[in-house]
Amino acid sequence: LKNFKLTRLIIVLLFCSFGNFSNTYGQGAQKVFNPVHDAYFDSLKNMDYNYTFPILGKGAAKRGYDLPYAWGVSAIYFTQKQEININSTSIGFNSSEMVDVSSLIKFGPTIATTNAYTVRPDLWVLPFLNVYGIFGGGTTQTDVTLLSPVGFETSQKFSVDSYGLGATLTGAFGPIWVAWDNNYNFADVEVVVEPIPAFNSSVRIGHAFSDYNDPQKTLSIWAGVFYQVIQNDTQGSISVAEVFPGFGEGNFIGVLEEWVEGLPPAQQVVVKQIIRRLEDAASGIDTSDSYINYKLDKEVAAPFNLIFGAQYQFNKNWMLRSELGVFGKRSQFLLNLNWRFPGFKKLSL
Repeated sequence: LKNFKLTRLIIVLLFCSFGNFSNTYGQGAQKVFNPVHDAYFDSLKNMDYNYTFPILGKGAAKRGYDLPYAWGVSAIYFTQKQEININSTSIGFNSSEMVDVSSLIKFGPTIATTNAYTVRPDLWVLPFLNVYGIFGGGTTQTDVTLLSPVGFETSQKFSVDSYGLGATLTGAFGPIWVAWDNNYNFADVEVVVEPIPAFNSSVRIGHAFSDYNDPQKTLSIWAGVFYQVIQNDTQGSISVAEVFPGFGEGNFIGVLEEWVEGLPPAQQVVVKQIIRRLEDAASGIDTSDSYINYKLDKEVAAPFNLIFGAQYQFNKNWMLRSELGVFGKRSQFLLNLNWRFPGFKKLSL
């Protein structure tokens, strides 16, 4: 049964593991109470801040806040591993009515692993509000354990495209800052008809340490909580030929025929149709016109986990960030290189 690739059907639940990604953020305006840098922050109060963004930036600068450059773009590598629970499963064959087979198909642990490479343009619209987009791609892999009607373990990997929008609210008092990030991210997996949305929210509290000789050089460390929810139900269809490539070894047909006799009549009708087409596939008959329709109800096993991170700001143009997610049933790692520039100046009338 090692070549029995039922995962092609089962792992459509994965799609959202790619989208569950903890986006990085900016710390926003800072005002450090350090006598060593009084001259620098006093100079901010006297500067002619005439950039278009952030809105209200001139007023913030007059109060001595060091504003980040408004425009930025990040190159991000992200990897995540988490457990997914499948709560119910319904299947149908071609145009037949779908039937619930949750009591018949039992899953063990289902682990989704994501590797993503994304680009994140962003803009400080206000001194305390950053908005951004997410565009990228990568791979997602699912390790599936099926307990019944037969027991086996298998793994599948797919290519994924990802895109989304988000916003971050920030606030600071001296070197202490708080950031609340929210985003919707959509994962477009090659075996799923429609992109699948995921909502991510996180809160971080951190401390910024400025360089003794250069106030624009800072090291920030933080801790926080990450929350994620994915679309609960997934529907689609996939051909028998895709679900069962290379099918035909072992006595699997016999196992299924024995198992189907104990099903209720409505479920027997659907499953027997699938078994007949599996026999055709095992005999080399073309089954490309036969489709299994599916509906899965699933959720992340643990919606919350802790996050810890650090950022080094080389200057106001370049920043390098890293973040680690731990505990719960999800682990994450993120590496982010951010480049910023001031943008456009206001037109003089």
